Amino acid sequence: MFALRRISGAAAASTRTPAAKRSLSSLHPTLYTSSTTSTGSRAKGKATNPENNLELIMGMPKEMGGSKGPAGGESNPEQLFGAAYSTCFLSALGATHGTLFPKHKPLPKSTAVRALVSIGKDKTEKLPIRQGFLLGVELEVLKKPLQEVGLEDADIQKLVRQAHQLCPYSRAVNGNIEVVVRVVDA
Repeated sequence: MFALRRISGAAAASTRTPAAKRSLSSLHPTLYTSSTTSTGSRAKGKATNPENNLELIMGMPKEMGGSKGPAGGESNPEQLFGAAYSTCFLSALGATHGTLFPKHKPLPKSTAVRALVSIGKDKTEKLPIRQGFLLGVELEVLKKPLQEVGLEDADIQKLVRQAHQLCPYSRAVNGNIEVVVRVVDA
């Protein structure tokens, strides 16, 4: 099994721009901007986006004191971040695959990335407020669809590593949260 682990505080790759030096002016040209508004609270709020009439009811997971589980129809920030990150990473895989292996067939529709997003208390307690929380992410890239287009294990490792460098979400969280990327069988 291949695993790429980037830990908060670890030295960033030399090809990365430090987060402190990036800004909106680094986006040139800006290709798309989405506007989502959240109201209420994390526990009993709503997130809306007028572009596609998106309206999500927000709720706390049971593990954090909420009354409903995932089947309760409520969403939470960890689910939304996981959906966004895994989708973006999947796009980065496709773009990287086309560049690295132009003679292979395109990645099949069964290509999948699973994001496990965890939230927990900050054990370092370095924040000036009473309770600080941190996120952690595990990205699992399914191996079988990548093998179906003729990629060997070494090629898959290279593809995943370079997709991680390309993915805007990976770049945004670099050095801020722990991200573990794995290639898995199922």
